[in-house]
Amino acid sequence: MPDFRSVRAVSLLVATVLVLSTCAREDDRPYVGGGLDRDPLEALWHLRAGLNVAALSCRGKGRKSVRDAYHRLLSKHRSALDQAYKAEEQRHGKVGLDRHQTSLYNRFSNQRRPARFCKVAASIAGRANDMDSTRLTSNSRKLLGELQSHLR
Repeated sequence: MPDFRSVRAVSLLVATVLVLSTCAREDDRPYVGGGLDRDPLEALWHLRAGLNVAALSCRGKGRKSVRDAYHRLLSKHRSALDQAYKAEEQRHGKVGLDRHQTSLYNRFSNQRRPARFCKVAASIAGRANDMDSTRLTSNSRKLLGELQSHLR
């Protein structure tokens, strides 16, 4: 007679592996190298997504707010962000972009140390607002890598 706790544990393990392998396939270029392998417009769009998650989640409990800096970033860099969006839409297609965006937001939402992530995100958003759009785009891979490194 099988031990049902063992069967349940194996079932959970298999389900976890299936979910993780599906997530990995959603974007076949994982965040290797902190995003340094990405096109600058792609990195800019991914940076915006990470800062959007921070703007929504960095509230209370000793978390540094990112909301105001994020809103300034959207206004100041609107043209560059529009270009980045169009490049992502071209890269993934309209349907694929929705799936890609969901995966991207989920990655940024999964923070081990939210207070640390928020502090870094606030710093990055502030520095991004000190740059013009050309400089932000050219530095987006480095900033994205810095933001990603604080997810772990």
